[in-house]
Amino acid sequence: MQPRSAASLHDSRSSSKGPRFACGWYETLPDVSAAGPAEGDLCFDMAVVGAGFTGLACARRLAELHPEASIALIEAERLGAANSGRNSGFLLDISFYEDATSAVQAAKTRLQEAGLAELARVVHEQVIACDWRPWGNLYGAMGGGDAALLDGMAERYRACGKALEPWPVERMVEVTGSQRLRRGIFHPGTVLVQPVKLIRGLAATLPSNVTLFEDSPVTALASVADGYRLRTARSSIAVEQLFLCANGGTPALGHGKHRLLKVATFAAMTAPLELSDGPLAEADPFGLLPLVPGGATLRLTDDHRLIVRQGAAFVRDGQPGETELRRFLEEAARSMALYWPELTGRGFDYAWGGVMSLTRNNAQLFGELSPGLFVASFCNGAGNTSGTAAGKLLAELAAGECSDLLTDQMSLPQPTRLPPDFLSGLVVRRRIAQAKRRLNQLYAAVDNWPPNEEGSRQA
Repeated sequence: MQPRSAASLHDSRSSSKGPRFACGWYETLPDVSAAGPAEGDLCFDMAVVGAGFTGLACARRLAELHPEASIALIEAERLGAANSGRNSGFLLDISFYEDATSAVQAAKTRLQEAGLAELARVVHEQVIACDWRPWGNLYGAMGGGDAALLDGMAERYRACGKALEPWPVERMVEVTGSQRLRRGIFHPGTVLVQPVKLIRGLAATLPSNVTLFEDSPVTALASVADGYRLRTARSSIAVEQLFLCANGGTPALGHGKHRLLKVATFAAMTAPLELSDGPLAEADPFGLLPLVPGGATLRLTDDHRLIVRQGAAFVRDGQPGETELRRFLEEAARSMALYWPELTGRGFDYAWGGVMSLTRNNAQLFGELSPGLFVASFCNGAGNTSGTAAGKLLAELAAGECSDLLTDQMSLPQPTRLPPDFLSGLVVRRRIAQAKRRLNQLYAAVDNWPPNEEGSRQA
């Protein structure tokens, strides 16, 4: 079960002239035929709930391990319409976790490396066209306050044994087309993709013993004598083994309650850039990650659109509304103009929200909850690769397999219980406000361009 990621805004238009409130990754692709919803009384050996990165990896591995078994893969929406298609398209081989011990950080890094390797294997073996680009990821400093942040980020990569390249201002200008980035650090381990293309390709190449159902939100599940029974609006599905890979939808099915926060995040996409838009229009595709929480993640796509992903909001059930999207658009336009002043007033074609599922201790819910019931959920913002690893390992756990990676996964802490909702909301809103103030301070330091002599020396 996957929650609606943009409430009533998907496929709707804004009430005044402006961008379309829908996911640009999804809307810029041709429509494809739906697999169709689950209907009637059905029976399978196994069922996987959720067809994002975690569920797809779980279903594929189950089919490989049990080629004679019948497997249902049940998705609440259309493929790629939920969170798996609403991110920035970074397949990260590392992600940093607040307050993680060195052992936990190392285990999570190994798991993300394994998730990326699994995606690479499937994409290349199945020849999935998803704009796969093993480009890497980049961080940049404009001078002043963010120079120290850049140095701190570099140290975190080095502590994890990850390769880094320092980039001088000339290289930053050449790659990004921005005159404002004074230096940067480049990590070659990341792959950039079009996430909806990737999700569709992963689903289209599943083994033949997997049956996909779309537009089939699971409304209830129950334990029965010979396994489990799922209900959707139009079906009853009996299974012997059940795998919950529904990320933020898992608590609604009775598991992981009071351990998950849903935070809305936002993104916007321009129309394809033209030569009149300046140097960025002639740059090759790239990905720039922020130095501070809530900062701008920037992607130049293969079809030469600029994506700005920025900010967060704590709203009911994590579902962003039009008010939050319009507020975000102002911030995104400011960020775009800060990096590329020539794009001031350029505007966006699409704007959308998504839901980031966060736990108090950055932990996944993983394991066997009861005989025949397995779960891998809660992405904590790095679900493309960590979710792929978790889904694959969940299938192997159910099959009784052992591996160093499964040991890593099982060694990680489980999500801790959250304080009451009103206290959790206060804490999250305060942290979002703190991050926004820090971001505004960094932006204010470069608003008076060019940087002063002291700022240039620091950069």
